[in-house]
Amino acid sequence: MTSTTSGKEIHDDPDSAAALWFARRQGDDVPPRDRREFERWLKADARNAVAWEDLNRTWNGVAGLEDDPAFAALRADALGAGDKRPHLNRRTLGLAAAGLVAAVGGAIVGKRWLGGDASSVLPAEEPVFSTAVGEHTTFRLADNSVVTLSTDSAVRVNHWSEERRLTLLRGQAFFQVAKDASRPFVVAAGDKRVTAIGTAFDVRMDPGKLSVTLVEGRVRIAADAPKGAKGERRVEMSAGSRFVAAEPADWAITTVDTAKESAWLKGRLVFDGEPLSAVVAEMNRFSDRKLSLSDPALGATPVSGVFRTGQIDAFVAALKTYGLADVGRADDKRVELVPPHQTRGAAE
Repeated sequence: MTSTTSGKEIHDDPDSAAALWFARRQGDDVPPRDRREFERWLKADARNAVAWEDLNRTWNGVAGLEDDPAFAALRADALGAGDKRPHLNRRTLGLAAAGLVAAVGGAIVGKRWLGGDASSVLPAEEPVFSTAVGEHTTFRLADNSVVTLSTDSAVRVNHWSEERRLTLLRGQAFFQVAKDASRPFVVAAGDKRVTAIGTAFDVRMDPGKLSVTLVEGRVRIAADAPKGAKGERRVEMSAGSRFVAAEPADWAITTVDTAKESAWLKGRLVFDGEPLSAVVAEMNRFSDRKLSLSDPALGATPVSGVFRTGQIDAFVAALKTYGLADVGRADDKRVELVPPHQTRGAAE
């Protein structure tokens, strides 16, 4: 592992500095300069030596965390899964004002997170992985299941026991589940639970609506029964179908083109006669620069095509080329679409 921690990042606090030095010294390519700086730091203050000894003692007792899925997910993030890595919020990593977490040999460890000694090692926090608008990222779980987050999305990796559980906090995620008949794979989303054993499916949360698209395998969706009723409500899905719950009492399953619905995994959006209003809403999910419609009637225009996520200018150019819409006001934050041949002036 190549060190990316500069000497300027070594803190005055001995515990925080020890965590950073621990991270820097993992791997086979520690530069001689780093080794010399470490020896100087270690001898500079007796408290540094104590902090270093405490951290090593803590690390020697961390083996019990190896099977914790939250810990494994953090380790995967430390190693970097793909070009775009998921964001871990500071609360997830247990960072207090002066607390630090060190990426150590593919694992995440910090004295303030793990505790003061090996006998009081605490379980890892439940990490939250998230993406910003326009980003998508992939990470691997402890069981080799793979999660891909879409734009502006977040998922929490819960601790596992009899089941493998994650919680979709917002947005959209695609789950490729490793088979394990003894431990169902459960994704909680709002008041509903999507359960699978070995399958691939997409879960998306929108305001007032949850949708699940099943690419392969089978899943069961369950929710607590309405107020006053007993038990829970359940429905099972088979591959090639989509579940939509717009309201607690409104569940529907339809057949869909899974290749079209999962095109976002490759950075594409596919439309086949959808109204422009729906297409604009979908394009806006992936871009900070938003599209708007000057005329509600324009929103009924059917649109077909394949577009790259986040490429607003290319999308607008295609609409103009095919005479579906023109550009009114535009700036670096918005683009107004107007009916063809009714352009209303320069950008504001």
